[in-house]
Amino acid sequence: MRQVASISLFLLLAFNWLGYDVVVAVLNAKAHYTAQKDIDQRLYDPSRLIEIKVPLDLPYSTDWASFEQVKGVISYEGVLYNFVERKYENGQMTYRCLPNQRGTEIQNARDYFYSLVYDLDKQEKGDSAPKQIASKKLNIETTVDHAWSDNGLADHTTNPLGRVLSKSMSEGHANLPLQPPEA
Repeated sequence: MRQVASISLFLLLAFNWLGYDVVVAVLNAKAHYTAQKDIDQRLYDPSRLIEIKVPLDLPYSTDWASFEQVKGVISYEGVLYNFVERKYENGQMTYRCLPNQRGTEIQNARDYFYSLVYDLDKQEKGDSAPKQIASKKLNIETTVDHAWSDNGLADHTTNPLGRVLSKSMSEGHANLPLQPPEA
């Protein structure tokens, strides 16, 4: 019974760590595949096409006579667009794109979920101070003095090895001489 409980809790933890990302990635892949399939079969309204013009400086380039089909995705102002076709003309590349409504919904849902989980809205607005992880700083001198007092090496004036150890450990490295100092 304990094994079943521990395995199920481990699976729940693993899903909490990775499961949401996997589910979102699968949904995104399906949305992009469906959109690309519709584009390949020309099952879209040509009036919905959006043109993006990008200036390109290409030496010895010629203008293209017609558009060629291209695959790809671009995100602009939170909206995903699938490339449909492109054409190079007069020193600029013209892309025709379709908005991917389903992909945009999935991306917005993912962003909203992450903002809830990680309190991104509060951190951006400054409602709460950013959470800081407290760490304990190691004071090397205190640690070294404590270690020598336990070992009888604290008296640096009478014990030359204690003096060398104190200097090397307080500097953060242990470059001890190969031979012990002569007394």
